Parts: sequence; C-alpha cells; structure tokens
Amino acid sequence: MKTYAVRGARTKLTGHYRRPGARDLYCNRPAGTINDFARGMARFKMCTRCVKAEARDRAEATATAEAWLDDQPAPELGTWRAEWIGARATNPEPTLFDMTPDAEQGALFA
Repeated sequence: MKTYAVRGARTKLTGHYRRPGARDLYCNRPAGTINDFARGMARFKMCTRCVKAEARDRAEATATAEAWLDDQPAPELGTWRAEWIGARATNPEPTLFDMTPDAEQGALFA
C-alpha cells in the first residue's frame, strides 16, 4: 500500500495511509505527495493512528464481505439464476458436434 506525507510537511519521513476515495489521511490531515521512496531510510516511521485506522477499516470490510458471501440472496423462480441449462430437454436431432449442456452455466437468453 502506498504511503503519503502530510501536505506541507518539511521532512517526509513519516508515512501515512490515505483514505480510499478521499484527499485526506486516516489521521484527518490533508494528504501530500507519495513518500514510498523514504521507506528505505533509517528514520522512516509510520503514523500509528493511520496504521490502526486502516487495519480497522480493512477488518470491517472483510467482515462485511464474508457476511455477504454467507447470506447471498436466494435466486427467485423465473430468473436466469434459477433456471439452468442442464435442466432443460436437449434436442434429439443428431448434430455435427455433441453438445452437452453445462450444469453450472445459467440460461441468460431464455
């Protein structure tokens, strides 16, 4: 993840995390330039408030995603998610290539 300096900072040896989609940092300061180059320097450190807030946001997003995966909406009858190609009758006429319907593919154009 990229680190940023505070806008107007004289020394850019403290790394901050920027909020996604915002112009400010997790520690409520305005974001300045990217300072990833300073990570290799001896006095470089990370802002503890930014690290804690970013970890909290990441944990909340992971929990929300896992909850959504556990409680996916049930497919309604009559929608393409409920009707499967494998459940339909196939054409008894011989064809050039034997085509077996895929049971995992939804019928989009029914």
